[in-house]
Amino acid sequence: MRQIFCTLAISIIFSSQYFAQWNKIEQITSPFIYSALFDDNNIYAGGDSLYISRDKGKTWQASIVTSQPIEITALFKYGEKLFAGTYGSGVYISSDNGMSWESFNFGLIDFAFYAKKFVSSGDTIFYATDGGGVYYLVNNTNEWHDYNQNLPSNIAWTINDIAVTNNNLIVSAGGSGFYYLRPKGSSEWIEKRIQTPRGIYTTPNAFLSTGNIVFSGSRFGIYKSTDEGNTFDSVGISAMDMSVVSFTKDKNRIYAGYTRSSGNDFFVWYSDDFGNNWSIFDHQFQFLRQLYIYDNKIWAATNDGLWYDELETTSLDPIENPVNFKLEQNYPNPFNPSTSISYSINSYQFISLRVYDLLGREVATLVDEYKSPGNYEAKFDASSLSSGVYFYRLKTDTDVEIKKMIYLK
Repeated sequence: MRQIFCTLAISIIFSSQYFAQWNKIEQITSPFIYSALFDDNNIYAGGDSLYISRDKGKTWQASIVTSQPIEITALFKYGEKLFAGTYGSGVYISSDNGMSWESFNFGLIDFAFYAKKFVSSGDTIFYATDGGGVYYLVNNTNEWHDYNQNLPSNIAWTINDIAVTNNNLIVSAGGSGFYYLRPKGSSEWIEKRIQTPRGIYTTPNAFLSTGNIVFSGSRFGIYKSTDEGNTFDSVGISAMDMSVVSFTKDKNRIYAGYTRSSGNDFFVWYSDDFGNNWSIFDHQFQFLRQLYIYDNKIWAATNDGLWYDELETTSLDPIENPVNFKLEQNYPNPFNPSTSISYSINSYQFISLRVYDLLGREVATLVDEYKSPGNYEAKFDASSLSSGVYFYRLKTDTDVEIKKMIYLK
């Protein structure tokens, strides 16, 4: 019954929602666009060749990466180096923004010649492959190194996606129902699983990392982690027969791209509150591979070329944040037996507001959760405590502030 209701509700949304017109880049002749990269005024689109625009998509030219037939499935830029990962011919590198290329495969096994994605952390570039697992390259060196220690070759070397958090590297592989997490500095991968509300284990197709927050998408909807990928909880859009294949983010808005297993269409949904609520943005009919945000447009790499849709500026304005992180003096002060504590935070992060006595012992936890940017107020009831001086501390990942208050019975 719930499935029928969700389908009916979505149908009503579709019938009343106006969808803007997507525009195809007709100068790109490759029917399949597997990857794209947006860098200042330059756009790079990977298909059966590399297509480059130097003027934000107005004009395009093809760049010959190799004389052999290729599919460019991953694009990445680190400093002045442009990386092109191919499906079957490995990695190529350019130091002149795509004008000339050279093979860059030293250290890779044959199965690692099938590129999936590049990411970086500090001065290290990680390379996820479709069959060879994960490799890494230290910047300004010329050799890839295996990063597959204890990563099961039979199920985990076919990478779906890879993401970097503040402290972890996360990969998802195949359709095994597992994903793998490796803390920075660790010599081994930790095997993890995501369980759906129905009790089924699901393998992520795509990740989106925003520091401590990680979104994961699979054929059973969207899942969110608030602990850098260690655990995930469902956050919606799980009723439809669809798979999440791509995420992208613009300011405070997160986009999720779905494909339907029974057809060649895709849907784009968005959330303005870090995944708590989702609304439909668009419905199109080309097989989606990746979504991107660039130049106030949403871009889609599909099996029918590269497309874009203009975004409404007003809908993408960032949420108005407090000017600063701030902890106010409690009011009233002195108080008996309760008081109010106001505070402001300027980014989405984990907030801790605790009360301590003169000996430094914690006597109350008022806030201990993730919160969005904004102004807040917490109540403190000291009726079970003795009169005296107390301290309250507001702490985030980046800031801390302490103030004194007096309880007088």
